[in-house]
Amino acid sequence: MKNRVLLSPLCPLWCILFLLYSCDRREITYYAEAEFEIRIDWHNSGLDAEESGNGATAIFYPQDGSAPKTVLMGDRTYEKVRLQTGRYDVLVFNRSFTDFGSLSFRGDCYRELEAYARHVETQTDPETRTTTRVIVSSPEKLAADVLEDFEVTEEMLGNYSTSSHSLNRSSDASGASGEFTLSFTPRKLTREVKVQVNVIGLNNIRKAAGRLTGVAESVNLSTGKVSAETVSQQFSLDEITFTEGSPFDGTLTGYFNTFGFETEIPRQLHLQALLVDGKTTVNETFDITAHELEDEGGRLVLYIEVTAPPIADVKPEGGSDSGFDADVEDWGDEEESELPL
Repeated sequence: MKNRVLLSPLCPLWCILFLLYSCDRREITYYAEAEFEIRIDWHNSGLDAEESGNGATAIFYPQDGSAPKTVLMGDRTYEKVRLQTGRYDVLVFNRSFTDFGSLSFRGDCYRELEAYARHVETQTDPETRTTTRVIVSSPEKLAADVLEDFEVTEEMLGNYSTSSHSLNRSSDASGASGEFTLSFTPRKLTREVKVQVNVIGLNNIRKAAGRLTGVAESVNLSTGKVSAETVSQQFSLDEITFTEGSPFDGTLTGYFNTFGFETEIPRQLHLQALLVDGKTTVNETFDITAHELEDEGGRLVLYIEVTAPPIADVKPEGGSDSGFDADVEDWGDEEESELPL
């Protein structure tokens, strides 16, 4: 009886302590990733408004050499990504690897990734027998930005419910500040070139094309530097505009994109035109330099303007003479061949 009286008051206390101890235990959760917002401002990229529907790509290259993480952004201005601890070099560009028709990508690491012209042909001059590598399809516009040496630390892991703040790229790029927004402002890596040819006897031209020498074949996305080796680039002069009040004279105009472009470097512009008789082509070569100009549409373009020798009067295919007279020899060699368009 005595023992029972002594133990009876202790039982509730033991039970209470056991319950309190049990309630204090928490399941420990280990997080392997941190979540970041990707925000891209395209206002300084020089891309057209219609490009906004094409999305973007962000690539996170671990500095330890492991496989990069590619994020396809349906909304080219915003996306989220989760990353493991480590240091990264980050690269963003418009569209995706497979969304371009006239440019491709090569390079397995951050420093080597470059965009290059997909359609390049080797052409042979029939007279000199020299060969020239020619871009035959203008690459689409490309813009990119980078963030180097960005670090994900252990303190950042498991921040999924944390409100995002702006990561100041001009300050500590290590990311140790605990801010979880990565901001980018891409710049254009291609340049738009406008070529205008003033022509006397424009009415005798059915179609025309040009070829510009000294053009880069590729551009590095992380540095923005173009390839040291150059090729030629072919383009069409498909805008035909007659001078007001004249049925004979006017301009041929063409636009195309290149990877970078130094305006001070002398180049050659080769022009070829197919006349309205459907069989005669005329050729001319100009030594040119380009300069920057804001065109009628407000675009900043690289502008090339030349004046061609007068075009000879030829009989239109299936029609009568135009009434305009000039010597075809002024335009160089007269040939019968297909125009490379």
